[in-house]
Amino acid sequence: MKRFVFNTILTFFILLSACSSNDNSGSDSEESINLETAKLTDFPFEEIDYTNIKITQPVISNNEETTEGEIIITLPHTVTSLSLSLKSVNIDTEKFNVFPSVGNKELFSETDFIKYTITSKNNPDKTLHYNVKIIIEENPKEEILSLTNFELLANDNSAFTDIDLIKKSKLQTIDSLIICLFPASINFSELAPAIKYKGSNIEYRINDNDFKKYPVDTGETINFKYPNTVDFKISNSTNSTSTTYRIIVDTKHPISFNEAEITIPDLLIGNTYNGTGVATWVNQGNYPITTMSPNEYTNVVTPATGLNNIFAVTLSKNSGGNINPNEEGTVNITITETPLIGEYKVSAIYHLNFNQNSWILVNSPTDSFIGNFGYSNVELNVKGNIIE
Repeated sequence: MKRFVFNTILTFFILLSACSSNDNSGSDSEESINLETAKLTDFPFEEIDYTNIKITQPVISNNEETTEGEIIITLPHTVTSLSLSLKSVNIDTEKFNVFPSVGNKELFSETDFIKYTITSKNNPDKTLHYNVKIIIEENPKEEILSLTNFELLANDNSAFTDIDLIKKSKLQTIDSLIICLFPASINFSELAPAIKYKGSNIEYRINDNDFKKYPVDTGETINFKYPNTVDFKISNSTNSTSTTYRIIVDTKHPISFNEAEITIPDLLIGNTYNGTGVATWVNQGNYPITTMSPNEYTNVVTPATGLNNIFAVTLSKNSGGNINPNEEGTVNITITETPLIGEYKVSAIYHLNFNQNSWILVNSPTDSFIGNFGYSNVELNVKGNIIE
């Protein structure tokens, strides 16, 4: 009997212990599910990198979610599709499931949320939620890049010039040309630009060397003397776009005649005249000048009505070729017909155009590379008498 009672009591304690053990196991399992460890700290996409993310964590009280979380993701304006997939999560996927799952494509929206649910694998009642939507950045407005004012101060402290003309350039490496023409000849090798511009950065270079920063506040003396070329580049804040200007610096009056009016010797009627080098002129500008004939003859005076101009006037160089800055050229006058005795007069007019390709002054018709940059017309007066 005693043995029976003992065995019965022993069996009772064993069963009690087993029940107690089962209860503790359930409690341990409950405590091992810590929802704090299920919080997301990032939400990367597989297809595109976001530019900003704002995560509002769910509120957890006594290991239960009381308020759902929210994730708002900003994408660049370059995004082409909103069908995106979650790339990865920071939580332990051995303990928690994520739905929609990592790698699963979802169609995101700027107006509607997609709910992501994180669930314990041990207890499906233990969940966290994140409501996710996206924002697309506005397409940034393109920075205006331009020179708004460009003045040059000569070393005699007297000659300023504003931008007289801006022309689109046909040169591949240059966007525009800025034409700065002084009223008189100056020292082109020592000019200090004063600049106003729109953009984030401004640099300059001489003769296609590397660009370097231009000190707008203090200015800097630059050698614009031919054959130097000077370019200014204005860039945006990221240096991804830029506008480059080439500066043309000259005088409006590059041709200076030593004689304002040329009188040829009296010529017998019926004779011809070949006056090579009857006068000289100087290139006081900053660029070479080609040999040229007049674009027009005006103020024609003849002994009788109906007679035409008899003078042919050219500007050239004795040795041939272009007349470079500070070089002397010649005036050549020829007469091939002397129809009537009396006095003859004419004004020879030359139109100066700039050739971007060769960097010389010409008086040929304008085209894509040859343009009227604002030079003053050149006028030379000639007269002579035809006698018996």
